[in-house]
Amino acid sequence: MTIEEQDKRDDAMSLSDTDMDGGKSVSAGPEVTLEKIERESHGSLHRMVWMLAWPSVVTMLLQTLNSFMDRGFVGSLGPDSLAAVGVGGQLMFLLFSVGMSISIGATALVARFTGAGEKDQASMAANQSLWIAGVASIVCLALMWPLRDILVTAMGVNADARHLTIQYITITLLGVPALFVMLILGGVFRGLGDTLTPLYVMIGVNVIHLGGDYLLIFGHYGFPKLGLTGGAMALAASQVIGALLYLFALRSSVLPGVLRRARRPHWDWAQRILRIGIPAALQNLSRIVSMLAFTGVLARTGDGTAAVAALTIGLTSESIAFMPGFAFSTAAGTLTGQNLGAKNPERAERAAWAALQQGLAIMIVMGAVFFIFARQFALIFTQDPRVIELTVDYLRISALSEPFLAFGMILTGALNGAGDTKAPAWASIVTMWGIRLPLAYCAAHLWGFGAVGAWWAMAVSTMAGGVAAYAIFKWGRWKKVKV
Repeated sequence: MTIEEQDKRDDAMSLSDTDMDGGKSVSAGPEVTLEKIERESHGSLHRMVWMLAWPSVVTMLLQTLNSFMDRGFVGSLGPDSLAAVGVGGQLMFLLFSVGMSISIGATALVARFTGAGEKDQASMAANQSLWIAGVASIVCLALMWPLRDILVTAMGVNADARHLTIQYITITLLGVPALFVMLILGGVFRGLGDTLTPLYVMIGVNVIHLGGDYLLIFGHYGFPKLGLTGGAMALAASQVIGALLYLFALRSSVLPGVLRRARRPHWDWAQRILRIGIPAALQNLSRIVSMLAFTGVLARTGDGTAAVAALTIGLTSESIAFMPGFAFSTAAGTLTGQNLGAKNPERAERAAWAALQQGLAIMIVMGAVFFIFARQFALIFTQDPRVIELTVDYLRISALSEPFLAFGMILTGALNGAGDTKAPAWASIVTMWGIRLPLAYCAAHLWGFGAVGAWWAMAVSTMAGGVAAYAIFKWGRWKKVKV
């Protein structure tokens, strides 16, 4: 049922096709509309946020389940394999951040044009985002392939983990072009207000990835027993399937002929997308490179591989909190962009606060879950006593910063949806490089607290990031950004 059809049955939700300062918002399939803005109540706005957020919550839940089970499968191969997936995953996230940055530009433009009722412009933005992503994926492959050995060596893991990490990355790099298509089209659908399509795609991705893990890691049902190599092959295959599912869904979307609009990149469109995407790319790259450096700090502590494995488990477990954070960040970005396109910045602000209120409540609960059940989370992945101890410390310390993580994720999502990516990028660079890394090094090495000192540095920098996002959003410059 479409939102528009639902509204006809529920007069309390006044969402129907109505001009908004000369523009119209778009409604088709699961996309959420922005009509009759002035007549909507506070409760209606919260319902709109939830209608956008719940599919993303389920999508992230499936992604979390994917990560949990994948780490569980890999964890049975030993700490070196687990550390290899953690380090390899962080290196691959460098490429993920590039694709995600282009996706942020696509989401902001599609949301603006959707709010203004300009379907053709939204379609062209999607087309050009795909072209830019295609070029970027080739460039990323060309750079990462010859550097993978050097980068892994620089991480400081032991010889066995290093060998496994290089093996893992070599295979997963093959899925990068498909991954970029998934990221861009996911951003396009979110810009439309369609968060159900990414949910359906994630279901397909999970089936292929986890099914492939089960068959190829352990050699069930006559398949070869490939260990970590099989896990990497399953991941790459799932990304290809995910890209194909998105392309199929695009054919029945409200955007007319996205794949036929232009047969080459256009520089003017590239400038518009990259003007939003490049600061977001710098933010993501800064975050990931700083995490690589942070992992290097951990690898050189007395706990070494155990600390890196604990970080991998801790981040995977903490993705339960990232799940609502990302979901409400998506809702905030979509509603902010669409309302700015509809020339209603005040309602865009109210939508962002509504998303924050809902997401904050859930993430506080998640923080309590981490704190109380930290040991149970650790035991899912490993039986190594030292890894368990470090993972418990990580989860209980990070639980204290979860409310600040909500502010950082959701308000940054609203800023990105508005096309204001510069200020969040600078805030991320300062908190990561000016606070997290120096504090982690001092706490872990100079002050003798080891990995636990590094966990506290992460928590402090997360708190600082949440405060910075709040200050930037309250500043209000995002309301005047042109895309």
